[in-house]
Amino acid sequence: MICCKRRIWGCFTLLVVVLLLVPAVLAGGYLWAGREVFAAYAAKALASGVFVAGRTPESIAAQELAVLPCLKYEVDRENRSVTAWIFGSSRRTAVYREGLGAALAQDGDVEALQRQARPELVLDRESAAQQPWPMGDAPSGKPRPPGVDEAALAEAVDGLFGPPSRFLKRHTRAVIVVYDDEIVAERYAAGFEANQRFLGWSMTKSFLHALYGIAVRQGRLRVADTVPFWQGPGDPRAAVTLDMLLRMSSGLDYNEFDFLPPTALTTMIFLKPGAGDFAATLPLGHPPDTTWAYASPGTNILSKVLRHHYGDDAYYALPYQELFGKIGMRSAVLEADASGTFVGSSLMYATARDYARFGLLYQHDGVWQGERILPEGWVEYGRTPTPTAAGGHYGAHWWLISRGERKKAADAGHPLPEDIFFASGFEGQFIVVIPSRKLVIVRLSST
Repeated sequence: MICCKRRIWGCFTLLVVVLLLVPAVLAGGYLWAGREVFAAYAAKALASGVFVAGRTPESIAAQELAVLPCLKYEVDRENRSVTAWIFGSSRRTAVYREGLGAALAQDGDVEALQRQARPELVLDRESAAQQPWPMGDAPSGKPRPPGVDEAALAEAVDGLFGPPSRFLKRHTRAVIVVYDDEIVAERYAAGFEANQRFLGWSMTKSFLHALYGIAVRQGRLRVADTVPFWQGPGDPRAAVTLDMLLRMSSGLDYNEFDFLPPTALTTMIFLKPGAGDFAATLPLGHPPDTTWAYASPGTNILSKVLRHHYGDDAYYALPYQELFGKIGMRSAVLEADASGTFVGSSLMYATARDYARFGLLYQHDGVWQGERILPEGWVEYGRTPTPTAAGGHYGAHWWLISRGERKKAADAGHPLPEDIFFASGFEGQFIVVIPSRKLVIVRLSST
């Protein structure tokens, strides 16, 4: 009996040890397999966070990089670079270039990246403090819009900063509500403030939609055009149009939700010098315009196409002179990769107010204080459901409320306005636009 009990206890102890060790071994294996990606991600996050967003490296390590327990890093403020590594190997360095943000030195040539800097792109932020909203950050001088339920609004904003829902933590960092062109609510989490730049992640895609609208207005291209570097003899991608890329229906062989490193996504963003160059090598997995699949490579191909049509000087000036400067987005930084091409899929920084200004531009059908920035009908194009998106949840680089979600809301007694559309980014970034309600909502977080 005693022997039997010992065996049972021994088996139980072994089981407990296995249950404790297996997750640790799997996690260690995952970190080891992805060490180059994770080191690159850390170096890039730290370089952009410190030199673009103005945060401390300690805050970034404690928040964005807390899931990397073996991470080590060095910040070189003189050369404005960051080197990070995991397991003492795979050291990766990211370099800040004024005007173009931070990029990874894929070949280790830090000086070559530093020479890419374009300080002439940087917009004057100091004058914003003196100009009234929405062009600047001073009070507009207009009375608060009537019809606001102040108590309900305060409760809604509090809810976004409140306790976590179930096991997920919200980690909201900023919220702005703009109603009838006026800011009616604005709040920041501890450690963040109004002049802080925030990473938009995939909200950047909606900004690329705006740049394409400007290019169409200028007659540089049409959405029916094909990709210029896919026109070789027998290339099945020759039929892919810019419209298909904007609508995520190109048919590229790619899975955005493959999480075992190195994935196509992490290779494109963190392991290759040119995101668009890598994306342009992807084959088709489906005939063009037959299936919908969310695909960041398509956006980086679109960015590469813009550079092809404009040439470097005009390409770099395009977002700053034709968009950011015209609507008061003086904080905005669109980051370029090591090849010098804007990473349109993911890498843009701006203040919460500047994201709200962008939402206002779309709320007003692409017109800013009487000047048409986007061509007539361009906003409608962005929020028109893509035929291959079965749920009706995607337009052209803008998200829509799916038919299923609309039905759920209606069944719950909360019917949604028909004209809602929104930009969305990783970790809970949102710019929600509802023209019929004269409403723009910005929520920035690290969820």
